[in-house]
Amino acid sequence: MRRQSGQLLWPITGSIALLSLLLFACGFVFALNPHMLAADKPLTPTAEQAPANPDQTDNQWDIVALGDSLTRGTGDVNGQGYVGLFREAYEKETTHKIVLHNLAINGLTSTELLEQLEQKQVQQLLASADLILFTIGGNDLFRLSEGLYELDEETIDTALSHLEQNFVKVLAELRRHNPQATIVYTSLYNPFGNTEAAGATTKPLLQWNSTAQQTAAQFAKVLVVPTYDLFAQKEDAYLYTDHFHPNSAGYARIAERVLQAVD
Repeated sequence: MRRQSGQLLWPITGSIALLSLLLFACGFVFALNPHMLAADKPLTPTAEQAPANPDQTDNQWDIVALGDSLTRGTGDVNGQGYVGLFREAYEKETTHKIVLHNLAINGLTSTELLEQLEQKQVQQLLASADLILFTIGGNDLFRLSEGLYELDEETIDTALSHLEQNFVKVLAELRRHNPQATIVYTSLYNPFGNTEAAGATTKPLLQWNSTAQQTAAQFAKVLVVPTYDLFAQKEDAYLYTDHFHPNSAGYARIAERVLQAVD
């Protein structure tokens, strides 16, 4: 039995020695050329490791426009109004791709704007907006009845008080649906500044513009753009033939003022 064990030991010992020699030889070769151990192509990083591609950044800007015929652009023969002109200029000035949702309605009052803000589709658009533009108040203060505007002081004073209450609610609703977007309210000019109604309309208009400014200051990121000076004593040059809405040149002046405010 001892002889057989001894006979087996020598072959095993020889095999181990041979294997050790081969391993040593391979290690020596790889030491001289370590690139033999590298992959043919670099490893692809995982999704978490891959660097972000700046070209894939979402650069779209959503603008929601609300309000009355001033936001709709009535009087602009080019059909853009201040909102369309602002969008065009701002898109050129920035790298934003702008998507505009103009929800304005001719003749809208502040009460009707509040009703519009109750619509789910409007709320969804507001929630995703980067910028909100709106006008309101002209139809509250200057009611059109049978083709004529009611311009007596008592009617305007009553409308002014009602408008003030609704304006606070409008801003609160806009902020509730979108806490972050910049809100731009374009205040009122006096379309009757060069008429016999100037005396009855100038004072409440200036009062309203001041109230709008003070109210907006109570909310974050709400800007009030003044327009009164753009039309004062320039009504013939910048009002449309209806002597109420701006013409194309008048809207261009408003758009420039809004662009300055947003910049």
